Amino acid sequence: MTASSSARTGLVLNQLSRRVGQQTLLQNLNLEVAPGEILALLGPSGCGKSTTLRCIAGLDQVSSGRIELAGETITALPPAQRNVAMVFQSYALYPHLSVAKNLSLGLELRRVPRAEIDGEVQRVLALLQLDGCRDRKPAELSGGQRQRVALARALLRKPALFLLDEPMSNLDAQLREELRGELRGILHSTGAPVVYVTHDQHEAMGLADRIAVLKAGDLQQVGSATELYQDPENQFVASFLGSPSINLLPLHPGELVGLRPEHLAVAEAGAPQDEQEVAVEAQRQHLEWLGDRVISHWRVRDTSVKVLSDAQSVSAKLAQANDRPLQLRWRREHELHFEQATGRRIR
Repeated sequence: MTASSSARTGLVLNQLSRRVGQQTLLQNLNLEVAPGEILALLGPSGCGKSTTLRCIAGLDQVSSGRIELAGETITALPPAQRNVAMVFQSYALYPHLSVAKNLSLGLELRRVPRAEIDGEVQRVLALLQLDGCRDRKPAELSGGQRQRVALARALLRKPALFLLDEPMSNLDAQLREELRGELRGILHSTGAPVVYVTHDQHEAMGLADRIAVLKAGDLQQVGSATELYQDPENQFVASFLGSPSINLLPLHPGELVGLRPEHLAVAEAGAPQDEQEVAVEAQRQHLEWLGDRVISHWRVRDTSVKVLSDAQSVSAKLAQANDRPLQLRWRREHELHFEQATGRRIR
């Protein structure tokens, strides 16, 4: 999908800004979302994710910039005229209505013929595996089922754009994991652009085609999960993606060396190493078991360092070492360098 074709049929944000009094919530945001693409807005609380979504939907006024959807400028249009569907964290279902009535109400208000309403409701119920729930009230549904109903209602609108604001944050971790792949397939099948707001990096990396990382209203980087993880533009992006988080070691004046925990290895001091390896003395702190893997915590020059390893291999090395000194080692090709003062990447 080229930028020009995206501009004709997808979503384009051009120099989008929003200010409230002296506070800048968004600053010159430029983004494109192609038809059928899922873009995740990722960042900490207060970074501008939900503000961006509300500006696109028309719920918040834009201070400057332009919003285009399907080739038309919608910046000044009221929300009802934007052909946008939103799915909220709170589900926003009518508690006194059945699932089927929650779904059909919007179509009825738009005076869609009854036969068409019944067919469309049945279609989305089947798509989202809700056939057996059509006559239940929201209180009789699980959290995952309520989220499916909210999504089904959005799908019925057949909008030009889907906006999802942390729709799975009320669900437990196991259910979020189960729904992630299912939701990705359903959203892709619509062919419409999707903007998905989340603070959960696992959700963004597992669901989205591309991720836009925001900090204090500024876009830090946009790209695939692989691009952001392996080639971050700055220290903030490097630190925000990855679990365990990246290690930052002050090994050189004015500079931080970033090392992913999986790129570090434990070795005995004095053991053979090749010329592309770097070794530093380290003191073991404690172990954090994760089933077949383990996070070992170390101290290197007054800095805490995490190492992610296979549980059996690290246990064997620690047992063999007894009280002998240990090192942490890594290959130079895995180093990421950042300016200590600004966090900018040194390439």
